[in-house]
Amino acid sequence: MTDIMWDSEIYEKAADAGTPGSGPAASSLADPRQLRNALGNFATGVVVLTYESGGEFYGITVNSFTSVSLDPPLVLVSMQRTSRSLTYLLERPFAVNVLGDDQLDTALHFAGKPQSRPVAWVEDGAAPRIGGSPAYFQCTPWAGYDGGDHVLVLGRVVSHGQRDDTSPLLFYRGQWSALAQDSDDPEGRRP
Repeated sequence: MTDIMWDSEIYEKAADAGTPGSGPAASSLADPRQLRNALGNFATGVVVLTYESGGEFYGITVNSFTSVSLDPPLVLVSMQRTSRSLTYLLERPFAVNVLGDDQLDTALHFAGKPQSRPVAWVEDGAAPRIGGSPAYFQCTPWAGYDGGDHVLVLGRVVSHGQRDDTSPLLFYRGQWSALAQDSDDPEGRRP
């Protein structure tokens, strides 16, 4: 592997190829909604990022989450620049809570649609987390990077946990969803 991570000549050619009016994709790129709809064909999991500020617990629902590195242990979330939570995530510990298919009300609650069921907070790490989640990652801020109208927030995982007795909540084509069950395995378990 070379020391060069990105060849600027390749970047310039790619940028020229993507200039509006330079190909069949240009018309769909002129309408951000069409791009969003196309991206919606990639099913994602749903997470709630939680943190503490002034003795209160807060959270925000996101679906742009991925693992980055095992050494050091890093994860990434993509946050809108306009999000009030962004500042807090860049300066204090936070937890990434992977939601299960039985936690739609929690996803809605932290997406700005308050629900009547109380949040099952757990206080056993660097940041508050949501009880009953299939997995969680306690993180400290590592770095933030420009991502256009978003900021890419990297967190260093300081602890984590998981439950294997539940399925994830999914987001697909603008709708909440769950894993399809195999007709040969009605419990949804695989060997």
